Amino acid sequence: MTSSSALARPDPAASLAQFLVFQHRTNRFAAELRLVQEVLATLEQPIAPVPNTEPMLLGLTNLRGEILPVVDFGQFIGAEPVICNTSDSRVLVLENTQVSSEQPIDRQTTIRFGVAVEGVQGVVPIHRSKVELSGNVSSGLARYLQGLYDLDGQLLMLISVSAFANDSRW
Repeated sequence: MTSSSALARPDPAASLAQFLVFQHRTNRFAAELRLVQEVLATLEQPIAPVPNTEPMLLGLTNLRGEILPVVDFGQFIGAEPVICNTSDSRVLVLENTQVSSEQPIDRQTTIRFGVAVEGVQGVVPIHRSKVELSGNVSSGLARYLQGLYDLDGQLLMLISVSAFANDSRW
């Protein structure tokens, strides 16, 4: 039989999540790994430009029959454009699922899109309890962040895939 004090203790593993670290110029960002569906090499994944769209939209790509929009991470957050034509540059295929409780039934919507980044550095565990609010960054960037994380003395900015997916510019 389990005591009530054992039930009240938080599970340390529950606050640990895996994040994919990527870079933009000299800054390091991370996206929750469970929301990253694939990582594609930009030199191997054709992106067809779409005329008369915002500069942040690099174009559309055909991923095994699914047409996905691909945005430039830098331009999306209001920074310098991503350098896409290198052997290190990648497209992160991100997925965001939302449940809207509209009448008469709840509906689940899944949005998949690509984000071009300058390079991927790997996967790291993040302790959610150690994530800080993103108060020391520009307001343009802050709306796309879950928070900031100190990873071995280096600042890691955790992006909110939901904020990207729900941006009004789509």
